[in-house]
This record gives sequence, structure tokens and C-alpha cells, in this order.
Amino acid sequence: MSRNAPRATYLYCVAHSRRAPSLARAPRGLPGTGLLRALDAGDGLWLVVADAPLDRYGGAPVEARLRDLDWVAACATAHEAVVEHVARTATTIPLKLFTLFTTEARALAHIARLRPAIERTAQRVAGRQEWGVRVHLDETRARRLERERVTRATAGVTSGTRFLLVKKQTQQAVREALARGRRDVDATFESLARAADDARRRPPDAVDGARLVLDAAFLVPPRRLAAFKRAARAQAGQLARHGYTLTLSGPWPPYNFVSGTA
Repeated sequence: MSRNAPRATYLYCVAHSRRAPSLARAPRGLPGTGLLRALDAGDGLWLVVADAPLDRYGGAPVEARLRDLDWVAACATAHEAVVEHVARTATTIPLKLFTLFTTEARALAHIARLRPAIERTAQRVAGRQEWGVRVHLDETRARRLERERVTRATAGVTSGTRFLLVKKQTQQAVREALARGRRDVDATFESLARAADDARRRPPDAVDGARLVLDAAFLVPPRRLAAFKRAARAQAGQLARHGYTLTLSGPWPPYNFVSGTA
């Protein structure tokens, strides 16, 4: 980045810590930005920032590249890598991708105005980790499981009659199995929420050809992590009987539990 190029202050996150977060081995950050540094916001708050060239990260250049999904994904990955590094050693409030201020002073002033909300959020998420749970339905597998069950149940019936029975009962059984599975998905969220301090459920969507039926995040303290994982394993086994797959991911910074803070 040219020293003479117009630049802004890019804000990755706010850290709540007695000391400045260590950035010695931090990831590089967004492409083309300057070295990471921590700004002291006073009384244990630190802003993790970097210089960003405006010809690359100003409003107009960013707007022009938002349709370039590969570029946006690369920026998001770099942003999250910095946040995750800081979160390893300090309570961290992530900022949205492409959060920029014209000067350090403006960034500090913005955080100062939001300080009461930041303090409350930091207290709520301190010492806790975010864990993600996704449940997918493989409808092909669900139908196969039901066909196998009906086939076993009609053993001994003549082949022609058996074919018709399997076809008819499979159609009915699949509908019933999917309904049971949906109830189990709801039960999964409730069970895991009881093992966490907080939970968020997001609208599901289609992913990789499979139906995403649950997309949730859970805020889990270390003392309850073992119980949370046991509950996830138990629910995964229950869901698998109906063709559902549960995926657990984490730990993450508390992305889903700090929205609206900054």
C-alpha cells in the first residue's frame, strides 16, 4: 500500500482485555491493507484496526465489487481470521465486514458512543464460545430407509402384492417419517438450547443439494461444553434414523450474539 494513497481506518473488532491483544502472529488481514494494530479506547477496550486504501476499500470500489463473490469471500475469510485470532486471548466483539472510518479518531468516537452496549455485550459473552449446529435432510436417504423398513415388514408376502404394498406404504411412511424428523429437529434445538447460555435459530435454506432444516448458533460456557457435545451426539443419533445429518462446528467468536452492538 502506497504511503501517499488516501486511506481509511478499517475496524475488525473490539477486544475487552486488560492488555492490548497480541497481534505478533496474527493473520495478514484483508488484501492490500496495512499492518494490524490495537488502538486503546480506554478502560480495557481495544480496537483492532488497519489502514485500508480508499481506492480499494472506499464505498464506490467496494460497491462495484460486491457481485464478485470470490473477492467478497476472500475478504470475509481474511476478516474472520483476524477476529478469531483476537478471540483466542480476549473477549471479542466482531465488527461487520467493510467497517471503515475516515480516521482513527472517528473510529474511537464511534466506539465511545456505543460503549455502554459494548460493555453489556462483553459481559454476556465473556468466557463463552459460539458453536454452530446444522441439520440437513437427505430425502433420497430418508426414502431408502423407509423402503428398507417396509420391505422387511412385508417379508413373506407374494412378490406382486409385496411390490404394491411397498410402494404404497413407502409413500405414506416417508411422509410420516419426514413429519417425525421435523419434530425431532425442533426437539434438537430445544435440547441444545437447554445446554447453552443462549441460542439463535436462523431461517434454513438449501445447501449443496440437501435441504438445510436447522441452522442454529449456541453460546456455550466451558463448564457446559461437555454436556452440550453429549446432547449434540445424542440428537445426531436420533435424527439419523430419519435420514437427517447433524453437523457441529466451532468454537467460534460470538458472531451471532453481538449483532447490533457496534
